[in-house]
Amino acid sequence: MIARWYSIPLLLLLWQAAVSAGLLHSRLLPGLDSVGAALLGEIANGQLVRHAGVTLSRALVGFALAALVGIPLAAAMARSTVFRNLFEPIFLFGYPVPKIALFPVFTYIFGLGTGSKIAFTFLECLFPIVISSLQGFRAMPKQLLWAGRNMGAGQSTMLLRVLLPAALPGIFAGLRIALPVAMVVVVLTEMIGDSIGLGYYLTIWSTRFNFSKVYAAILVIAAAGLLLDQMLLLARRAALPQDAMR
Repeated sequence: MIARWYSIPLLLLLWQAAVSAGLLHSRLLPGLDSVGAALLGEIANGQLVRHAGVTLSRALVGFALAALVGIPLAAAMARSTVFRNLFEPIFLFGYPVPKIALFPVFTYIFGLGTGSKIAFTFLECLFPIVISSLQGFRAMPKQLLWAGRNMGAGQSTMLLRVLLPAALPGIFAGLRIALPVAMVVVVLTEMIGDSIGLGYYLTIWSTRFNFSKVYAAILVIAAAGLLLDQMLLLARRAALPQDAMR
């Protein structure tokens, strides 16, 4: 465990050493003592907890909606030539497009509040989930399909007992890509226009040049992202026992 995570405290020590040695301007990059005091103070008064709760709820709702839509869509595309020919060009064509260009459209439709953030997060997460899940379904050995059909498995049994388990590595790969994207998208859109959330919190304290609180919020975002990623990895190990042996 120590060998795996030592780089994080090492990075923090280098940060503090650079500030203490005067290599970095303490106004732009405060020391860990200042950031820690700001972090504890903002948690104690409830400000960071409130803003983080809003950001996390928006990110998780958008991510969950993308998973609920994207995984069945990828399965349909893998099983049906009609669905594949209809949707695959759209996803391949739209994947490299910076979706932030469409944010004014989402704001016009859903408003500046939570609705536009969730809708935009859904769109951003949908692409990696669909594309990675589709590759997972396609990578399934044909022998599994033949075996299932020869044993008389119906469509629902084939999907739940053969297709879905075989595609889980690709599905989890897409989910792991999309989850941090959800956090990034929500924070960015909150910085563009909102009155609550970690993105708003970052913007307000940046404009006031209180960088101790800015870095405190950044640490909260990083910690939340790491925690969510580790929870997803636990779910993957539970669904794919062979991965737990690696």
